[in-house]
Amino acid sequence: MSRETKQQPTKAKKAAKADRPVKAAARRGAPGAAKADTGNASEGRTPRVRPMLTSRAAILALVVCVIALSLAYPLREYVMQRSQIAQLQDERARMRENVSHLEEREEALSDEDYVEREARARLHYQYPDETAYIVIRPGSEAEDEADPAAPDEPWFTQLWRSVEEADRPEPDDGL
Repeated sequence: MSRETKQQPTKAKKAAKADRPVKAAARRGAPGAAKADTGNASEGRTPRVRPMLTSRAAILALVVCVIALSLAYPLREYVMQRSQIAQLQDERARMRENVSHLEEREEALSDEDYVEREARARLHYQYPDETAYIVIRPGSEAEDEADPAAPDEPWFTQLWRSVEEADRPEPDDGL
């Protein structure tokens, strides 16, 4: 009875079992595996082609992208800080130049003779017992100060007149 319950394997099953080691060898690239692949081509199957992008390459690309993205912000901040440092150094150089100019000016103003000369020349100061004379030459500063094109009325009056003129329509010549 034990023989009757056991079924004998058919020829197709035997052939499939025999092909299994050959197919596994073909995947590994064994020399005898090439014969088994030619038989599969006649059955309508094509040999399996490895994909261009493997999972390892995809993971490597993902890691490279993550590293690039994680470095992008700090690198941008670094470049911005370097430009800010350069600007501050330029400003510092200008400030030092300005300070040196002001120190020279302070030194000049601490000299009593210089202050007296400036007061006499620019402000027309004199001592109480002196008489000051101001000579005005023709064609000098006095004529430059009196601008012949200077209006006699304030600016807002001219502005209001221009608004009134713009409000009046110009006569069109019958067109």
